[in-house]
Amino acid sequence: MIRKLILLVTLSVMLSANLDTKIKDLLGASDYNTHKNLINHIFSNEANFYTNNQINYTRIIQELDNNGVLKLNLPSTQNISITFNINNYPKKSMKNLTDILKTLGQHTFVTTEEITVDNSLKWTIQIKTAAAMSPLRLSQELQSINCSIVDIKREGDYNWSYSIDTNNSSIYRAEDLINNKQLSLKKPSKPYMIKIADAKVITIKSGSGNIWYPNVVFYDNALNIIGIYDENSLHKSLKLEVPNNTKYIKIDDFYTLANIKQGLNITKE
Repeated sequence: MIRKLILLVTLSVMLSANLDTKIKDLLGASDYNTHKNLINHIFSNEANFYTNNQINYTRIIQELDNNGVLKLNLPSTQNISITFNINNYPKKSMKNLTDILKTLGQHTFVTTEEITVDNSLKWTIQIKTAAAMSPLRLSQELQSINCSIVDIKREGDYNWSYSIDTNNSSIYRAEDLINNKQLSLKKPSKPYMIKIADAKVITIKSGSGNIWYPNVVFYDNALNIIGIYDENSLHKSLKLEVPNNTKYIKIDDFYTLANIKQGLNITKE
């Protein structure tokens, strides 16, 4: 009984030290020391900030943000370095992160390092901004595609590092043709990305008023190309076989998206 008690106390101390370290990594040493008493109060119930024995960064960041502890504004416009460490699906992850960055208002950035080893990716970018990118909004957008932040490190105000679990990732804001048999898609601002499963055939019908020259790409789960169909001729309706292992389909126009400004209707069989 005594041994069990010692083990529980030791585990509790380890969890406290782990959570404490991660919060310090998020805030930086200076702000962490300034708000130490408040931090102890906010996170007094540690169990609320773990999910499946892993730190839930979204909940932690939300509490820090709610209590005004997480400072992101800078004294002036500066260059900030952000590193993303990805554990799987480098092609898909690169696309997802690029699209998420745009959603978060970061349309212009410079890649300073990009290393792919096996299925892992290290991608470092530099952005010019007057405020650091919100880790809360990044975490929320990643959650929408079944990704999670497993570590965040902050070195001063100008260097951030995110480790992200992408094992169960899907494509960011892809149209759903898994749970729907048919899609009616409006005017695109970029090529349509569609997630699909166990479909043998798709039929694509052009909206009235379109002049559509099909460019259709089929991808596997890692976003490797497994089939392409393109035609330099006008189509109003198109029926295509779906290659085995297709998980995503990109639908574009051979020349310009303006040719499908009235949208497309897609049905699976």
